Amino acid sequence: MTITVKLLLKGLIPYGLIFLYREKQRLRLLRGPAVVPPPPNTIPEGMMEKYTLNGRVPVLYAFNDDRILDGNIVHNSKAVYQKKFSEFKKGKFVYYDKEGKAVFAALKEYALKNKTVIIWGLAGCNCEALAVWLGANKVYVVDYNKPICEQEKIEVMNHEELSKAAIQGDFAVSYSSFEHDGLGRYGDPLSPDGDLRAMNETWQFLKKDGILFLGVPLGRDCIVWNGCRIYGKNRLPLLLKGWQLLDVFDANVKNTPEYPFDLDLGTYIQNVLVLKKIDKDYPDDEYLTKQFPENTGGTNAKDVLKRINGIIYEHKQKTAPR
Repeated sequence: MTITVKLLLKGLIPYGLIFLYREKQRLRLLRGPAVVPPPPNTIPEGMMEKYTLNGRVPVLYAFNDDRILDGNIVHNSKAVYQKKFSEFKKGKFVYYDKEGKAVFAALKEYALKNKTVIIWGLAGCNCEALAVWLGANKVYVVDYNKPICEQEKIEVMNHEELSKAAIQGDFAVSYSSFEHDGLGRYGDPLSPDGDLRAMNETWQFLKKDGILFLGVPLGRDCIVWNGCRIYGKNRLPLLLKGWQLLDVFDANVKNTPEYPFDLDLGTYIQNVLVLKKIDKDYPDDEYLTKQFPENTGGTNAKDVLKRINGIIYEHKQKTAPR
């Protein structure tokens, strides 16, 4: 039976309002003037089983209609980029509070210099500017409604143009983007597997052993309709099919037995997962059960890495042919 949980339950409304405000202020994946009907405020009955993995994923309701009605687009001028570069030199990355610091740390850790980087979805000026500042040779920004980026190393395209381009990136970045795909919030078509298709598309446009920096909500499995998906033990292994988790960047200092997968329903953390493209569904069991070094520096990154690999290992065991 499908599990439906409403935000009217005591204790969930305050977080839901904070969640919506933060998302709306920070994330505007602009998709052009609205020419499609508004999204449904509940999951269509015929799609419920697919969205919830046959009832294994609970549903919270916090409706959003973020279609762009006036045709505004992101416009990052040369002056905007120069301001960002100055901030980066000072170690500042003002993007999504302390979780943004994990993005800054992750991209600085890996050698982007003279590489090709694909940015999936652009909200303001952030990851594409950081990639340029770190020395990327070419940066492609892919969005439904193409922003204006006045920077010579950046080329902007929509998904249709990308499908016709012969691009193979060394790195890709998707932060707070794929969890929205297929929920209709931004005027996109409803698709229970929209997030999985987005991950597959990213896989196709990366070189062999290419690296994806992925930021999605991690916690207990649920759908906040139609705001986002939160990935836990049921949905996360499906999202990471075709990838090997190399590293995790976590800006939070917290440690519970199953963090972050034991957070309260509807709450989440958005770590940065560093994923390598592989030519099989999942890494070998030996890697998934490997004992990684303990934490250093006051974060839980290595613990989270081990827990995610453990979740994937359990998924493999459950789905292996008998």
